[in-house]
Amino acid sequence: MPRITKNRRVCVEPINKVFNPECSSDERIILQVEELESLRLIDFESLDQDAAAKRMSVSRGTFQRILYAARHKVAEALVQGKCLVIEGGNYEISHTRCGQDKVCSECKFKDN
Repeated sequence: MPRITKNRRVCVEPINKVFNPECSSDERIILQVEELESLRLIDFESLDQDAAAKRMSVSRGTFQRILYAARHKVAEALVQGKCLVIEGGNYEISHTRCGQDKVCSECKFKDN
């Protein structure tokens, strides 16, 4: 019997959820919300994988698998001109500050 998937911690729900190229095919690639969060933490916030994994409340190995899946999906959408849709996944929106030294740009708890 497979293990129950634990929810991944995400700072905010993404505002823009569909990215469609000009000459789009009918194919869509689904990027899960936690995959977008992994890209945001590593590539936009410039965190290392250990710090990013802690923010998402997952192990480093799990984080790495999420990140690699996200990068593959984004690359496929860009190279093959497919629509990228952000939806679904196993995540929960953070209800408290992450407790790290560096506050991320999307943190809704900056004033605390």
